[in-house]
Amino acid sequence: MNRQGETSRRRTPVSSPEGFVTLLALFVFWLFITASFSVTNIVLGLAMSLIVTLMIRRIFDIRLPKDITLVFLVMRFPFFLIRLAWDVLRANINLAYILLRPRLEIDPTIVSFKSELRGDFRKTILADSITVTPGTLTLDVKGDELLVHCLTPSHRKGLLQNRHCERMVLRLFKQGGHT
Repeated sequence: MNRQGETSRRRTPVSSPEGFVTLLALFVFWLFITASFSVTNIVLGLAMSLIVTLMIRRIFDIRLPKDITLVFLVMRFPFFLIRLAWDVLRANINLAYILLRPRLEIDPTIVSFKSELRGDFRKTILADSITVTPGTLTLDVKGDELLVHCLTPSHRKGLLQNRHCERMVLRLFKQGGHT
């Protein structure tokens, strides 16, 4: 009972829209990585997703930004992941070509660039997108600055001039007028 003598309904970590989105995202991720739609796998995936959602919400008190909604996860994020997977595939082929050539064009450097993204969650998505792309590795994020290791001059150019990964994340969140 609260101060006014009314019974307040306590929301469980999964009953909130935010908790449901987390549960759904984890379950879809489970199905994606297991690639099995058997009844056992679905039940196990739901159970594991529920446990992780409860841990995230209660133990760590980690919450997604308010603009991460079910619509976001269903309508925009899958397209981002497909585009990122395509870019990773292209980068793998490019890196294999660079490494298999007799004359290596490898010139490793560490570059720093300032991101237009606002919020830690968005910067984390950007840093992870850079890191999963072969030839680049995010070393540190401090404020708006990202410190990235680039294997070749073409990776450095793509990061600093083209800003492809950053534009993808800007479009994902429709931030800064980039739609």
